[in-house]
Amino acid sequence: MNNNVILLFGGDGKIAHAIVQKYLDNNSIVVAIDKNEKSRNDEFYNNSNYHYYCTDITNIEQLLTLRDELQKKFPHIDHIISAAGAPRPIEEKGFSALTFEDIDESIKLNLSAHLYITKVFLPLLQESNSKNKSITLVASINALKDFGLPAYSAAKSGIYGFMNSMVSDLGKQHIRINTISPGTVASHEEVAAKEAFWGYTYKDMMALNRFTYPEDIADAMFALTHITKAITGQNVVVDSGQII
Repeated sequence: MNNNVILLFGGDGKIAHAIVQKYLDNNSIVVAIDKNEKSRNDEFYNNSNYHYYCTDITNIEQLLTLRDELQKKFPHIDHIISAAGAPRPIEEKGFSALTFEDIDESIKLNLSAHLYITKVFLPLLQESNSKNKSITLVASINALKDFGLPAYSAAKSGIYGFMNSMVSDLGKQHIRINTISPGTVASHEEVAAKEAFWGYTYKDMMALNRFTYPEDIADAMFALTHITKAITGQNVVVDSGQII
């Protein structure tokens, strides 16, 4: 895996932390992109294979500027991972609580931005001579079952449609595209701090009677990008059986 270059959008969250660690442990170069000016995962800065860029993925001009900068710095890009997105807190109050602005902003962040990323950075994948190239987009089980969050869920459903529409075209270019749909993901720190809450609210909902942790998402991501090289056009649900 030496010299593999991974672009990770939404690269400063709790799931992203586990993804970064997974790929660094396997000798990849990880380029993490997030809107935060400085990454909260500052322990990675001592690793020469880790690079962090502040970019708003809903801003096309910023994405184009970033592409130009990365094109000068890295000879090739092998994998694009988009783990960006989150529901707006107001969505927990139901559809009637949403303004038109809330809907637009949720769709832009949770769907449109994934298309922007693919549109802008696909040329970097196309320039790579690697025999293993992929795009992996993070969706959600909210798109598969009624867990509320209507605008967020609609956006995540759109990611499936986008992925399905790209499979054949990308396949001709030897690029795979898949989605991962996490369920409720708990960090170890969150569970330790509020074990009773997490146990009562979520653990009993899981068929495996265990939490889904960021490392579980990272393992699935790594499998899709580097192990299961014949898989494309698929959605992998990682939720410990929550959707069941």
